[in-house]
Amino acid sequence: MKKQIAINKQGTILLLALGLSAMLYPSSMQAISCMHSDKVEVSTQISPIISAKKINPTTVEVLLSNNQRMVLDFYGENIFRLFQDNSGGIIRNPQAKPEAQILVDNPRKGVSRVDLDDTADLISITTGKIKVQLDKKTSLFRVINLTTGTSVLEEVEVPLFEKGKVTLTLKENPKEYFYGGGVQNGRFSHKGRVISIENQNSWTDGGVASPTPYYWSTDGYGIMWHTFQKGKYDFGASEQGKVKLYHESDYLDVFCMVNDGAVALLNDFYQLTGNPVLLPKFGFYQGHLNAYNRDYWKEDEKGILFEDGKHYKESQKDNGGIKESLNGEKNNYQFSARAVIDRYKQQDMPLGWLLPNDGYGAGYGQTATLDGNIQNLKELGDYARQHGVEIGLWTQSDLHPKEGVSALLQRDIVKEVRDAGVRVLKTDVAWVGAGYSFGLNGVADVGHIMPYYGSDARPFIISLDGWAGTQRYAGIWSGDQTGGVWEYIRFHIPTYIGSGLSGQPNITSDMDGIFGGGNLQVNIRDFQWKTFTPMELNMDGWGTNAKYPHALGEPATSVNRWYLKLKSELMPYAYSVAREAVDGMPMIRAMFLEYPNPYTLGRATQYQFLYGPYFLVAPVYQATQADKQGNDIRDGIYLPNGTWIDYFTGEKYEGNCILNNFDTPLWKLPVFVKAGAIIPMTNPNNNVSEIDKRTRIYELYPSGKTSFTEYDDDGATEEYKQGKGVMTTIESMVDKKNNVTVTIHPAKGEFTGFIREKTTEFRINVTALPKKITAQVGKSKVKLTRVSSMNEFLKDENVFYYDEAPNLNKFATPGSEFEKVVVTKNPQVLVRLAATDITANTMTLRVEGFQFAPQDRHRRTMGTLIAPTAQVSADHTEAYTLKPTWNKVSNADYYEIDFNGMHYTTIKDTELLFGDLAPETFYSFKIRAVNKDGVSDWTEFSATTQSDPLEFAIRGIKGESTAASQGGSGTKRLFDFAESGDIWHTKYGEKAVPFDLTMDLVTVNRLDKFHYLPRTDAGNGTILKGTVSYSMDKMQWTEAGIFEWKRSDDVKIFNFTGQPAARYIRLSVTEAVGNYGSGREIYVFKVPGTESYLQGDINLDGKIDNNDLTSYTNYTGLRKGDSDFEGYISNGDINRNGLIDAYDISIVATQLEGGVDNRGLEKVNGAIKISTSKQMYEKDETIEIQVKGIDLRAVNAFSFALPYSQQDYEFVGVELQHTGEMENLTYDRLHTNGSKALYPTFVNVGNKKTIEGTVDLCILKFKAKRKVKFDLKLIDGLLVDKRLNTHVTWI
Repeated sequence: MKKQIAINKQGTILLLALGLSAMLYPSSMQAISCMHSDKVEVSTQISPIISAKKINPTTVEVLLSNNQRMVLDFYGENIFRLFQDNSGGIIRNPQAKPEAQILVDNPRKGVSRVDLDDTADLISITTGKIKVQLDKKTSLFRVINLTTGTSVLEEVEVPLFEKGKVTLTLKENPKEYFYGGGVQNGRFSHKGRVISIENQNSWTDGGVASPTPYYWSTDGYGIMWHTFQKGKYDFGASEQGKVKLYHESDYLDVFCMVNDGAVALLNDFYQLTGNPVLLPKFGFYQGHLNAYNRDYWKEDEKGILFEDGKHYKESQKDNGGIKESLNGEKNNYQFSARAVIDRYKQQDMPLGWLLPNDGYGAGYGQTATLDGNIQNLKELGDYARQHGVEIGLWTQSDLHPKEGVSALLQRDIVKEVRDAGVRVLKTDVAWVGAGYSFGLNGVADVGHIMPYYGSDARPFIISLDGWAGTQRYAGIWSGDQTGGVWEYIRFHIPTYIGSGLSGQPNITSDMDGIFGGGNLQVNIRDFQWKTFTPMELNMDGWGTNAKYPHALGEPATSVNRWYLKLKSELMPYAYSVAREAVDGMPMIRAMFLEYPNPYTLGRATQYQFLYGPYFLVAPVYQATQADKQGNDIRDGIYLPNGTWIDYFTGEKYEGNCILNNFDTPLWKLPVFVKAGAIIPMTNPNNNVSEIDKRTRIYELYPSGKTSFTEYDDDGATEEYKQGKGVMTTIESMVDKKNNVTVTIHPAKGEFTGFIREKTTEFRINVTALPKKITAQVGKSKVKLTRVSSMNEFLKDENVFYYDEAPNLNKFATPGSEFEKVVVTKNPQVLVRLAATDITANTMTLRVEGFQFAPQDRHRRTMGTLIAPTAQVSADHTEAYTLKPTWNKVSNADYYEIDFNGMHYTTIKDTELLFGDLAPETFYSFKIRAVNKDGVSDWTEFSATTQSDPLEFAIRGIKGESTAASQGGSGTKRLFDFAESGDIWHTKYGEKAVPFDLTMDLVTVNRLDKFHYLPRTDAGNGTILKGTVSYSMDKMQWTEAGIFEWKRSDDVKIFNFTGQPAARYIRLSVTEAVGNYGSGREIYVFKVPGTESYLQGDINLDGKIDNNDLTSYTNYTGLRKGDSDFEGYISNGDINRNGLIDAYDISIVATQLEGGVDNRGLEKVNGAIKISTSKQMYEKDETIEIQVKGIDLRAVNAFSFALPYSQQDYEFVGVELQHTGEMENLTYDRLHTNGSKALYPTFVNVGNKKTIEGTVDLCILKFKAKRKVKFDLKLIDGLLVDKRLNTHVTWI
């Protein structure tokens, strides 16, 4: 058979089998085929292996009995590519539009050998590290790790090839755990779950925006599917013991990696797709983002307070207010981007970077040319850099100049980088485009342009839509979410952990959300935990309040400043850990990465993490026992084996336990430092330019023998990729006599701007003054002088100071109440050594008589203890939770519980909730009391969780019937989840049949089935016959089937075929006992594992509010085909006409401000027409288009589209006439295909007066860009009433 060989630029052998065709199989091996409605054949046949041969030094081709070919290509000793295309295609890169490349240019490592062994039963392929065995009868493979001698990866079903879908099925072991898949919101440990490898543009819990087609297993293997097509990974959820993976591809192309542990498997992934970027140093500081070149500001008492003492409200439309600009050159300085920099400086708040164009239609200048606008951007950049702040841009449209685009929205990334000094790029859904190559091609483009035209500048790119390979260019931002709620913090913690486990360690999210806000407690808690994350960004302009760290006033201003300063002080530690993440552990580490055990491998520790090797962070993510000031406690903090110190107080805890009732006053984040920690630090600062490069600081918690390697480089260029950087190893050892020796070895390496002469400062945590402190630099002993004050210490050299009670509250706003709060921790010995060449000499500090023994503040009471009496009552028993309660024991300081092999301690209440349990499962407990004298005896008790048959039943359903209900027995009784005590019944004495019972599910769901529970005696009203229909809008109905039930009180079940999506269900009842209607309950079940969607909830935060209206305002006029339409925005197209219009927006607007009163209203009617005073217009002449309503009735909203040519027309504005109190949401939109259209859109928000009669509505103003004949046509006209009825008509 002829073969054609080709080699691509990645060095991949491409094999093309010519003349192959599908063969007919013998009856004994007949394909099992399921014929669907689209006549797709599904084949699950077993094809024995005929032969195998090496076709080149790294590749083995396997011939199957059906004449198909499978290829195994080895990219290293432990990595191979498995490829099979049953259409005869060659090994190739996945197709992508726009073009993108998942693999790096050189993804291969050397392979010492690829030995092929063909025996009677097996084909074996052996390298230096792994053996791949293929069963010749079944063609199934397994992979053996030769280092451990264990089988780590095993196929249990042959690949399933369907049209546009390939499924791979592997073995799942009982104690095996799975991680990866990219940014899986709210999840990081996937055993027993299904994850989507799909950009859903869903940014809340359970959603996915930046997936990665890669996962790894604790059994020692990883899988990366080499594709841009979406898929799903099922880790034993649907069938225990099986991992089922599929992508919507026509062929199989996966990389299999075998290695030991997370770091090794992540590095295998990086070998193929590239190492993560090391962020520039300024990127670790807070960024501020908004649009400062678009909006108008008008005085309004409900608006934001500005420096002139007045309140202003922002509008994207010309409301007669002051228009903003980047540089404030138009008597508008307080609304400018420059003023943002000033505010941070005035508030003494750290700020690293600024994006001035983050908003649709903003741009960065108001001149007539792109070059003029770039000059405007440069002037802002110059001002920002003078204050230590870098600038960047948000991408709405193309990065490069595009013909026909107005100067406002035109882009030229080369000039922006080269001339204006742009160093940050943030991509968004508006730009990255459709298809699963996402923004990979775009971030790659900028990744090359920024260093090339920016003096080797290190790119700082933040992408919303990631994929395998994104990490080598960009970090990830999690999307638009609502702040001011605990849920925002809660789901982000496991999200960040999971991103690092997926090969993307650089992840961030908006501070306190882009939407919402206003909750001071949540705001502070968000700033606290994100101190221990890579990046922070304030997305301003969309929320309830301005998104500055000081926006909510005291004490938020003081506390947020404190944590931002702490983040700046920890920069040397963070940067060292970030460098490690380039080819090692992620910065944000799941607990199991350092402390693997059954408790940490699953989801039990999903709300805490390690920040590098030394910090354990347990964010406050819910209100547990919060008082009005926000002071609270934190339960469930797992401390691993070892000694841990409360970073803010110095209290010491022994690990292997779970802390509870941990005090968290509003200012305090639970942060623990591992004993032995060595933490490089710097001076508190507001940006990189303020870092004291001539001083190095090390804080130590001496214990045993420990070491840490500090890393540094220029923090600004790509030099680090050439190995230019400096590494300093610090060691700490405590001997048997409690003497501490700290050794700093000479720094090794070099980089541009490296300063060798540095002062060195030590901060040794102690609980008593040591007996003696000595120091040595090289061979020279240093005489240390004790000083008596911090001021003396900071002024002198070769001194030490015993700080008996360090006050950590150093950054409170002067004169504020919080300034009076004293926050002290354990004593510290501070040592300051004179500047020396840190590359030349070893530096040694010796502390004799070291003590660190903090008083136990938890065990204070003395006296006899009796064992508690404990139980789990029926009221405290649920399907997934158990809450033991017990009697208060005299003399007890706290209680301890042993449960599921874990030790829960410091429980100060007489109850504790245990969650995330399995239904119908027996659990046993032990409890005892604790005080200073010791512990009581254990008390043993047990409980069994309940079953949960209603796990997927939809709650909150509203019902209505065309038949009147008996008083007090309304339809709400059918949906109250109470099966006894009440029933629904139609009105007594009145015939009800036939009648319709309509259920409003409130949310859109994939329908599985519903259960109808008749009255217990199957008496009057028991429903017997009828039809079921479903609808999205209660106007267009689809019949789901008929039902005919026997008269009995058994549960009646109706199953939906095809899992239709619907909001409404209608039962059209044609027969019921006694011609009445009745029932105890109706449960409607959604398809297990699917999410409910609230129509209009475009932000996916589970509620309808002004945040949704804000989003709709920005997406008005967006059409199907626009790059940012698909995903969550398309869900906002409720009437499914491929356009965000007045109907979609009305879904939200009619529910705001108390909702609408739609009683007794007429149905909407009328028409809209447009006209001009003449047809011909000269260049630069203003064209006024009169918009007129004809015979309007009950118009609560209206919209239409007016497409126009950018070469002929320029939109100027809208003059309002008779639109009442309607909000003007008119949008001048540039579509992805380059076309332009104006979308006049007017909507009443809340219960406002409708438009009636024949009226002039508004005047649309354009400027003629050349001599034109007016010929614009109105399309997509829509009138909407308060009941959401629509009328489509125009003249």
